Amino acid sequence: MQLRAARLQVVGFGPAALGIPIAADRAGLLDDLMREGCVFIDRRARGEWRSLDYDIRSNSVAGDFLEGLSPDGRLRTVLRSSEARALQEAPDQPVALRVAARFLARAAREIADYTVRFDGAHTHFSTVVDHLRRDADGLFHSRDARGRTLALSRSAVIAVGARPRAGAAPRTVTSEAVLRRECDARCEAAAAAGVTIDVLGGSHSAFSTVGLLLREWGHLLRPGQIRVHTRSEVLVYRPQARAAAAEGRTGTSSGTPGTGSALATAAPGARPLHRFAGLRGESEALYRAVRCGAEPRVRLLRHPEEAGPAASPLTIAATGYRARRLPVLDARGEPLFPPGEAAVDDEGRVLDGRGRPVPGLFGIGLGHCSPAGPEGGGGDYPMAAVNIFHGRTADRITAQL
Repeated sequence: MQLRAARLQVVGFGPAALGIPIAADRAGLLDDLMREGCVFIDRRARGEWRSLDYDIRSNSVAGDFLEGLSPDGRLRTVLRSSEARALQEAPDQPVALRVAARFLARAAREIADYTVRFDGAHTHFSTVVDHLRRDADGLFHSRDARGRTLALSRSAVIAVGARPRAGAAPRTVTSEAVLRRECDARCEAAAAAGVTIDVLGGSHSAFSTVGLLLREWGHLLRPGQIRVHTRSEVLVYRPQARAAAAEGRTGTSSGTPGTGSALATAAPGARPLHRFAGLRGESEALYRAVRCGAEPRVRLLRHPEEAGPAASPLTIAATGYRARRLPVLDARGEPLFPPGEAAVDDEGRVLDGRGRPVPGLFGIGLGHCSPAGPEGGGGDYPMAAVNIFHGRTADRITAQL
């Protein structure tokens, strides 16, 4: 049977991929998108949605997740669910990430169920895309390892996520594995033995990992047993940035990074704010306690080199993510851009090897870096998955479809 060319296919069905239908719903365009053809393809089986299922608190408040969905849209039933009510209990407070994860999983189920109402829409689970190919007619073919076309579309969004960066040392584990509670026995053994535990990185994940170690095995830890290694100053969330971003203001931070300094007044030429940068909530409180000496079990060390310290009995890498590889080929079968992270511009358009936008191809979520940084703010930063609700990337993409 000949495949119908859909308006859009989205490779991936994690938090970032959800941003596309959610943004379309905010704009009142979801039904049009579905009628014209919208296909989602995900390697996981239905029911295996475990994104963000970590035993920590988010560095985003509960309301940030709720505000992404339109109360008048087609997906408004998500806001009436028990998962949404759990977030509504304290909308201005950082939320347990597992609570947010259940809410996002509910949104994923609602979106998958909504696609079946339309002949041109579908969600393919347990389906692995080997590569995308943009043919001479401008259509995108997603193909499996045998070369069979899975979907055909006029536009495509890559939202395949990323893997945690991990060190090469055999004793290194990722913060993701620790936060998913997959390394409890090893962490407890290290704490009980009194051996050094090295945590690489100064992000929210790093300090959340330290917080979990202290919460679960703090009674076994001796002074200085946990060492946190960072390559730069630790950034603390600026409370004024949220209000400024909501009002469309710009500005720069004053003071030394990591001090929680206030937002300076807007200045000509100042870059737009990235209102979710830096530590806040429990991770910020822990960082401040360590910095002032109130938490003696943890030491802060600066290491300019990426490798950090020599291998210790337990090293936990919280050093960010590495993009999952999805080759994109042209009509001749040649790669459109080098393997690895796909660069995107401020509009979410994927750039080819010469820095030019590939017509109809977009990228969102972890693994996609913008030369202008998050929210167009400057710097080569990955667009974090949950920022589909906070930021404007999904809105910009859907406006171009």
